[in-house]
Amino acid sequence: MNINIFSAGIWIVNGIALCISAYGQEWRLLSGVLLLDFLFFCHHKYMEQSYTRELEKITDTLEQMFLKKEINIRTENTDTLSAKILTQLHRMNAANHGYQNLLQQEKEGIKKLLAEISHQLRTPLANMESYLELLEDEVREKGQKEYLEAVKCSEEKIKFLTECFILAARMENKMIQIHKIPADLKETAARAVFQVYKKAEEKEIFIEMADERNGECMTEHDVNWLSEAVYNLLDNSVKYSPENTCIRIFLRTNEMFSEICVEDEGRGIEKDEENKIFQIYYRGKNISGEEGYGMGLFITREIIKKHDGFMKAKRRKQGLSISIFLPKTGTN
Repeated sequence: MNINIFSAGIWIVNGIALCISAYGQEWRLLSGVLLLDFLFFCHHKYMEQSYTRELEKITDTLEQMFLKKEINIRTENTDTLSAKILTQLHRMNAANHGYQNLLQQEKEGIKKLLAEISHQLRTPLANMESYLELLEDEVREKGQKEYLEAVKCSEEKIKFLTECFILAARMENKMIQIHKIPADLKETAARAVFQVYKKAEEKEIFIEMADERNGECMTEHDVNWLSEAVYNLLDNSVKYSPENTCIRIFLRTNEMFSEICVEDEGRGIEKDEENKIFQIYYRGKNISGEEGYGMGLFITREIIKKHDGFMKAKRRKQGLSISIFLPKTGTN
């Protein structure tokens, strides 16, 4: 803007000079003014093109940074402002690459540590499980069987906790790989129902599924991991619902998302807990006295995030409603 104003001022002055020169018939002065005007015009165009080239260099450098590519800095004059900016961008890019390499090394270290922890914990637990099975055949007295059952129950809890902690750690460090394929959500949900059916039957809880999708069946998702996510929702519903109640699964769809909704008639949650229940180790106020570790919904949410989806919890008059939303192909 400053250059344009200055240029306009020069043109006005030159115009006045031309008028004066023409009036006085001073042709030499007129020729000099015309020459100066021409030289200024050429200089202005050169500077404008030079600024454009320098800005293009900076823009290209920023684009390379966003694409995470190596930056090659070539400047003819290191004293210009654009050269200094390019040099700083090069330093920033080099530092960023260093941080990325460091983060990758830390990630690999965590991955190896988790693998080692998994091995060190699972091996003795497997041995305990084998010895307990052998002892079951040897123990005859009623009191001893009760002790053995208590030890077996503790072993199962430790095993469950170990698997949950390892899975949660892998989720937090983004070590879970999702492999999406076109599949019917109804079949995936049915797999989760099959896993929880025995627990529900023991409490005489009925599980029903309603398909409201109007013929749209195929949705891209990882069948195994999404089945695990739905199972976690159903397991919570069975655990915290009274006997002789109903759990309903709704399959819905709209222009953007496919939805799996699980509704129960259990204890539900308190007001303002809709987002808190997805935090790791958080347990709702209504179930604080019940057995549990507060990892199921966290793991479920992480699985859904890996699918580029989201979850939503809604309080009901009696119970809780939790929905899984998955983007349709081409909408994410």
